[in-house]
Amino acid sequence: MTADTTGGASPGGRSGQVLPLVFVAALALLFAALWLADIHRVVLAKDEAQNAGDAAALVAARWLGDTLNLEGDLNLAHAAALAEGDADAVEAITNAQVRALFSGPLAGVSAAQTAAKRNGVPENPDFTAFVRERAALARRGYSAVLSDGSAAMPEPWPGAWTEYADMLEKIAARGVAAGVDNADFYEDPDGAHWLLETGFHDAVLGRDWCWFRNRAPALLSSYSGWRWWPALPDRPRDPPFSAELLPIRLHPALFVPADLARSAAFADAAERAGLGDAVARLLDGPATNAPPQLWIVFDRSAWGAWTAMKDPAFPLRGRLRREYDVAGADAVFRVEKPLELPSRPGRDSGAAVWSAAAKPLGWLPDPGAPGGKAPANAAPVVLPVWRATRLVPLDASSMPSGGSFDLGWREHRAAHLPRYLARGPGVLDASCRWCRALAKWEDADLRRTGSRWLSTNAWKCAVSPPGSSPGGGTGHAH
Repeated sequence: MTADTTGGASPGGRSGQVLPLVFVAALALLFAALWLADIHRVVLAKDEAQNAGDAAALVAARWLGDTLNLEGDLNLAHAAALAEGDADAVEAITNAQVRALFSGPLAGVSAAQTAAKRNGVPENPDFTAFVRERAALARRGYSAVLSDGSAAMPEPWPGAWTEYADMLEKIAARGVAAGVDNADFYEDPDGAHWLLETGFHDAVLGRDWCWFRNRAPALLSSYSGWRWWPALPDRPRDPPFSAELLPIRLHPALFVPADLARSAAFADAAERAGLGDAVARLLDGPATNAPPQLWIVFDRSAWGAWTAMKDPAFPLRGRLRREYDVAGADAVFRVEKPLELPSRPGRDSGAAVWSAAAKPLGWLPDPGAPGGKAPANAAPVVLPVWRATRLVPLDASSMPSGGSFDLGWREHRAAHLPRYLARGPGVLDASCRWCRALAKWEDADLRRTGSRWLSTNAWKCAVSPPGSSPGGGTGHAH
């Protein structure tokens, strides 16, 4: 026999070398498949969150439009009842109008929950608990009597807070999937303060010195320590005439009936409603001398021009039509679609978050204006002229900084900020990202770094044309 002098490996040896390579390749393919499955799940969750948020905002805005039309119809009915000398009808109409300022928007909140759930977003237990807490606060806190004998929150009608709490509890009982991100809570501070801006906290965490250049140019150099901050503003004490959730921002106001009847917009709306003769009688006969009456009108502090849409930094293409140049009565909803990733079965993977804004649109006929249309708030009182609903840019909505249903931000505002202002940064909660921003802000070296950077680079912070820039433009659409 002769020895094997080929030097080749045996078939068994080659097989032993290939197996680890096959295992590594299979493992890589498995990770790639899980990664692709995760990406697919994230994209799907974002789509579902966007669809749910848009649907919730649109259906709620339609309810706002219906409520505006109802208030307008009742304003016209009020005029007709006055013309007939029916005092009982006038009182019933006025009472119904005040109640509708609460029930109409809350019906929109309830409808928005159905829309969000039908688009794949489940109930958010934290949102539900928050609405239930609001109901308890309305039932016990708003009706409380203060030490001076006054009500903690004056009721818009007798028994209002009990009825309001009942409506909130019914919404919570069905489960809240979409939070109202432009809610206007009665006990929230009223007025501007940098500590109430999420943008300030984010700018500190991200060292976005252009934010300071464009929003608060003296803050980096003038700040001298936590005692420098002014006190947080007080909450308003005026009686509310709108629901906290989905505020419509209307209220009763006195008008002389004959003066109202002289309004061309009012007379035109009455004519189209078949009440033209009744309104005309307000200018002739006993009704001419009727004393001032309560009518539902726009809160002019909220229902002004849509200034955000006219800001050069806002990415608006084309011209904003005159009839659409109306702020007020928008619906902003936040949804959070939980993420369940195949690579992390049974583990919390966060959520896809989406906020969307929509508003009802209406206009008055104006033959003397370009296009023959005028803004709906040009009338002295609310009229039934609301005809459409559209999604609108989130940056042009009434959503406050951070949004009303970012519950972590709400806790920071309500609990952390008062403690910080009273006792300093030593009491800040390290688990709260906004508290971490305040702790960083106390570092004088950080503030000096920002000031030095701006001293030579401020030109980079010029607000750019539509399309956004590090220091200007818009953060999102809707």
